[in-house]
Amino acid sequence: MRQVFKILKSLFDYIFYFAIFPQYLLESFSSMGRKKIIKVGYLLSYDYSYILTSLKHIYEYVDSIVISYDINNKTWAGNDVEIPKSFFSEIKEFDKKNKIILYKDQFYIPGIQPMELETRQRNMMAEKLGFDGWHIQIDGDEYAYDFQKLSKFLRKNKYLLRIANKKQFNFQVNFVTLFKHNDEGFFVIKPFEEKCNLITNYPKYEYARYTNREQNFALDYHLIHQSWARDEEEITEKINNWGHKNDFDTSKFFEMWKSLNADNYKQFKNFHPLEGKLWKELSFFPAKNIDEFIIKFENEHPQKDLKLALKFSKKLKLYLKSLF
Repeated sequence: MRQVFKILKSLFDYIFYFAIFPQYLLESFSSMGRKKIIKVGYLLSYDYSYILTSLKHIYEYVDSIVISYDINNKTWAGNDVEIPKSFFSEIKEFDKKNKIILYKDQFYIPGIQPMELETRQRNMMAEKLGFDGWHIQIDGDEYAYDFQKLSKFLRKNKYLLRIANKKQFNFQVNFVTLFKHNDEGFFVIKPFEEKCNLITNYPKYEYARYTNREQNFALDYHLIHQSWARDEEEITEKINNWGHKNDFDTSKFFEMWKSLNADNYKQFKNFHPLEGKLWKELSFFPAKNIDEFIIKFENEHPQKDLKLALKFSKKLKLYLKSLF
């Protein structure tokens, strides 16, 4: 019986490598296809100034980008937000290849909780992008350095897009969360174990970026999140307007954040506001500004080549399923 299995497996391998594999390679490594494979969505609000830094790392390697913002200049909490016209001029000047769509709609609705509104906006943005393709919803203060490796991985596995209705895939990456900064550098949460639901082939969002997926895969890829590493005035604006506004005692957590300094940061242990042990400790990373931090961090933590964590036989079955 074992011998029969070996013969069948050898035949299976022969069929794949000589009949299917050439087409697989062509689809995997070609980025010249006309279809838009990689689609990115940004939520634009009070922290608009961070988006250009984020865009610079991904722009060349994606096919389309939607930046969405409220038509009445409101946050999810119903507060007013002013985005200067100069920002939109910068975006248009930056968008040399006409990949960016500026999408305004009514994203604030009185009486609805901020997190519900965030989830609603993400779904509306996904619809605007079109449901096909790999969907990446990235926040403006998130920086996907060496994005070329992530783009290569997604294009290589684009056959999974053809089976999105049958087999849904969601890819998580590792947050590198910056918690505070001073004149010398940044206080960074370690280890980098916090997961971010970043990519999906079936963009039906249920809670922020979380989706009800059949297949959840963790990619060994770092996503820098500026998060709480902002000026005090910006943090005040953040906690009064973001989706988590009503999820925990933000005032108490803010006071704790203000107390952190170079002398006591090592005392902060297991302090995530919702899940405690998710943020185990803090380290200090010297850098004058966020651009210098990204460069230095990339040198110390280069992104790895990414692979789909499935057995060969499983990949083959999925590929065959995508053909029919």
